[in-house]
Amino acid sequence: MGKSKKNKKKSEMNAMFFIILLALVIFIISTYAWFSTQRNVSITNLNGIVEVAEGLEISLDAQNWSNGIVLGTEEGQLSIIDDAYPGNSNISPSEMLPVSTLGLVSGQPKDLQMLRGTISNSIQLNNIAPTDEEETNPDATTYPGYFAFDVFLKNSSRQEIDTDDLQLNYDSSLEITDPENSQTGLQNTARVAFAKYNGTADVMADQTTILSQTAGIGVSAPQSYITDVAIWEPNANDHVDYIVQNNNKITWSSPDQGTYGSSFTTTTKMPTYALTASSIGQSIANIYLWDGSERLLQKQNTLQTTKTSTEDYSISEGVQNLVSTSDGTTNFNIAANAICRIRIYVWLEGQDVDCINYASYGGGITVNIGLVKGSDVGTHEPSGTD
Repeated sequence: MGKSKKNKKKSEMNAMFFIILLALVIFIISTYAWFSTQRNVSITNLNGIVEVAEGLEISLDAQNWSNGIVLGTEEGQLSIIDDAYPGNSNISPSEMLPVSTLGLVSGQPKDLQMLRGTISNSIQLNNIAPTDEEETNPDATTYPGYFAFDVFLKNSSRQEIDTDDLQLNYDSSLEITDPENSQTGLQNTARVAFAKYNGTADVMADQTTILSQTAGIGVSAPQSYITDVAIWEPNANDHVDYIVQNNNKITWSSPDQGTYGSSFTTTTKMPTYALTASSIGQSIANIYLWDGSERLLQKQNTLQTTKTSTEDYSISEGVQNLVSTSDGTTNFNIAANAICRIRIYVWLEGQDVDCINYASYGGGITVNIGLVKGSDVGTHEPSGTD
């Protein structure tokens, strides 16, 4: 009798364990975007390089110029905070967290508006609020959770022209630091934005003049604001099997339905419907309602590129023109024979279908950015100049 009760109790415990385990599996599978409120991602560093081709020079501080800067935390590498100019507002978070932006310029902003929210019921986004670059606590709902740093470009042109179209070189790439985690798809959620500011300086100007005219720093300096933005979406047609099998929940518009069908595959180059400024303080019942009926979401205009192979994250399409987020077609340009300020943002797009708990991990991101001008689109050869 005692043995029977013991076996019965053991069976009940096994059944309870199975129920708990099943509930845990269902929870994991049904938690899709934004990594959920548990926040088990910890991306703590940004490594890589930003290089420029002939006719361009780059600087972090508007004083020391070269054809490339190295980013990272290892000895001998530049820090986007420590090596930046006096009065900078560069951001280097202790933890990367998903945010969302359309990269649109409205009201002459000083910084891109990055929005955060908390996910519930798998598809509902609540507590949507803009981030605060001054917030340092990762637990705060307004914590930035993205990288942002200024670079100064010195553009010397051979021709008497007003502007040069800025391009991404074919060897630009973005990947996660630990190759063992590449199968989580985290690198597919990342975005890189280039925000151009008003004001230019003469190519022979000193640091004080450059900072005054392009960054609004100094006595009687003109106001500094963003005039145009370009967003690069690397690895746009790469989705891991897990995400395809468990995250096909999008409701498409009629035109998109014809383009993308009823579901996406591991190689579908998909759009992203990011959060609008109107979503602040609101809740979105279904973040995958991409048929136009959810007014708090809008299609993100980006330059989408694909990686060359499973091992090579460079741009398979070759050199590409950066395009304005205003319409996704107008070329993104900089003033000729002048110095300008470009703010570079690196973030995890929460509205990307790949941004799920399965993709989160601890480690870092390596981003290599090659900026060129005057090259033939699609070329894989060393770039020329105007």
